[in-house]
Amino acid sequence: MKNVMNRRKVKNVIIVVGIIGLIALILFIKMKYGTYGYYDFQHFFDQSKENIIETYGEPIEDEYINEYCEDMTYEDIKFVISLPGEKPESARITSPNIRFGILKIGAGSPKWEVMLAYGLKKPLKNDKKNQYSVQNGIYATTFYFDENDQVYKMTCGVGIYTF
Repeated sequence: MKNVMNRRKVKNVIIVVGIIGLIALILFIKMKYGTYGYYDFQHFFDQSKENIIETYGEPIEDEYINEYCEDMTYEDIKFVISLPGEKPESARITSPNIRFGILKIGAGSPKWEVMLAYGLKKPLKNDKKNQYSVQNGIYATTFYFDENDQVYKMTCGVGIYTF
């Protein structure tokens, strides 16, 4: 009788460890191969100019750079809108309220969280010590860190264009 109970306990422990291992493996694969970044930014960059104005209100500054680009500047975010499609091409984010992904990375996030979320991806060339650039599918993201290793700004855009 005691043997049967011990076998059940061992079986239950193996099942629980297996489920935890499977969840960890799925998260690892998603983070390593880019789906984490792709689905984060996909919705953000699929907004139209009208959606941006509905969400954030009228911009503080709205400037046409040339016939192909328009800058829309808000207090904590700056969009570069690609014309004539009128969808964001890149964004510079300093707002602590705009966050991406499972770990909700954004301004104010510690460096260790950024590395946990993006550290498995091959980084782009990082010229400066206080920044970390990574490719997320078709999006490139650069995180800028202050002296306390906290994100103070992130830039993201289609391709490897960041500003």
